[in-house]
Amino acid sequence: MKLTSAIAARTCSLTFEHLSPQALWNAKLAILDTVGCALAGAREPVVHTLLQTGGLNTLGAVPVLGRHERLDPLCAALVNGAAAHALDFDDVNIAMGGHPTAPILPALLALAAEGGHTGRQLLLAYVAGFETQARLAQSVNFHHYDKGWHPTATLGVFGAAAASARLLGLDEQQTSMALALCVSLASGVKANFGTMAKPYHVGHAARNGLMAALLTRNGFTASLDAFEHRQGFFEVFNGPGNYTPALALQNWAAPLDIVEPGIGIKLYPCCDSTHTSLDALFTLRRDHPFEVRDVAGIEVYLHPLRLTHVDRSLLRTSLDAKFSVQYCLARALIDGRIVLDSFSENAFNDAEALALMQRIHALPHPTPSLARPGNYLTELHIRLHNGTRLTVRAHSPAGRTADQPAPLESIMTKFNHNAAKALDTQAVATLSDTLMRMEQLPRAEVIGDLCATR
Repeated sequence: MKLTSAIAARTCSLTFEHLSPQALWNAKLAILDTVGCALAGAREPVVHTLLQTGGLNTLGAVPVLGRHERLDPLCAALVNGAAAHALDFDDVNIAMGGHPTAPILPALLALAAEGGHTGRQLLLAYVAGFETQARLAQSVNFHHYDKGWHPTATLGVFGAAAASARLLGLDEQQTSMALALCVSLASGVKANFGTMAKPYHVGHAARNGLMAALLTRNGFTASLDAFEHRQGFFEVFNGPGNYTPALALQNWAAPLDIVEPGIGIKLYPCCDSTHTSLDALFTLRRDHPFEVRDVAGIEVYLHPLRLTHVDRSLLRTSLDAKFSVQYCLARALIDGRIVLDSFSENAFNDAEALALMQRIHALPHPTPSLARPGNYLTELHIRLHNGTRLTVRAHSPAGRTADQPAPLESIMTKFNHNAAKALDTQAVATLSDTLMRMEQLPRAEVIGDLCATR
C-alpha cells in the first residue's frame, strides 16, 4: 500500500472515541493558544500586505480573526494562517520541529464558517491533521529540518489537508489524492526566517492543504506514489538515505502525538530556538543576581541544528530580531523579560541592546550527542567583570514536554493578553470559555464569529 493510502486509511478511521481526555485537553489548549496568537497578529504588516493584494483578498463569509473583513475560504485560510504565525508566538511540537496548529486551524475555521460542523467534528479533524504531519515528520526529521526546509510549512500542508479532508468527510481515496497533491504544494525554506515570508509560509500551507481537499472532493487527481517515487517527496526533499517511511506509520495514534510528546506552548514571542537560552539566563540571574553593567561577555552554545537560524549578530529589521539569540539575550538582560514589545521598533533600535549584542557570542555546542529529543541542548556561560563565571546547561525550555507542560495560568494569561489586542474584555472571556468547551458546540462556526470585530 502506498504511503498516501496508508495515512488516509488511518485518518479516515480515527473517531472521536479514540481521543483520550488528555488528547482533547491538549487540542483545546493548542487551539486556544493559536487563536490568541492570530488575534494579536491581526494588525501585523504581513496581514495588511496580504489584505491589500488582489487575488488574496476575495470577499466571502469567513471571518478574518481579529478584524472586520470576511473572505472566501482559501483567502481566509491564507490570511489567518499568516496572522497566527506573524508574531512567532504559536505552539510548537518536538517531532515536527515546527508549529503544529497554525497550518491546520485556519483551514478548519474556513470550512467551519460554511456551517454544518460541530465542535466535536472540528476537534477530531484537528487531531487527525496533527497526527498526520507529526508522523510524517518522524520519517524525515531532523535531516529535513537541518537541510533548510521550514517543517511548519512543508509538513504542515499535509496536516492541513488531512484535517480538511476529515472535516469534509472525504473517503480514503479522496484523502489519499489530497495528500498526494500536497507533495506538489509543499514549500518553505528557512533562509526566509526573520521576514514576512516566514508567516506567509504558514498561511500558504493552510490554504494549500484546504485547496487540496476541496479539489479532490471534486475529482482532482494526483499520483498516489508521490512520497515514494524516485522523484517524489522523500527523494527530492530529503535525498537518498535520509528518510525512513516506515516511521510515518509506526505506532500510529498509539499514543497520539498530541499526547506524547504533545504540544509546547511558547512563553516568549520569538523563535523557539532561543527559548532555552532565555530560560537559562533567567535561571542564572535569579540564582546569582547581577546587573547588565556587571557583564563582561556571554557565550551561548547551541545545538548545531538550532544555531544556524538564530546566530544573528547583525540585524536587518525588528522581525529579524526574533531570530537572533544575541538580541533576545541582550533584551532579556536589559529588561528582565521578553514580551511582544521587546520586538517593537523602539526596542530594536535601542543603542544599549545593540552594543550589548557585541558581547554575546553564539557557538555550536561541542557535544551535540548529549541532546535529548527536540535538540534544545544549550549551555550559557556568563563572565562578569569581577572574574566570576556563571554557567548552566539546559536541555529544553519550559513547557515543552508532556511531563512538564506550561502552567495553565501562564497559558491563560498569554491568551488574555494576546486576544485583548483585538477584542474587549467581555469578548475575550466569552471566546475563552467557548474554546475550552468546544466539544459541546453544536455549531463550530461560532468560533470565527466570536473572533471577528465590527
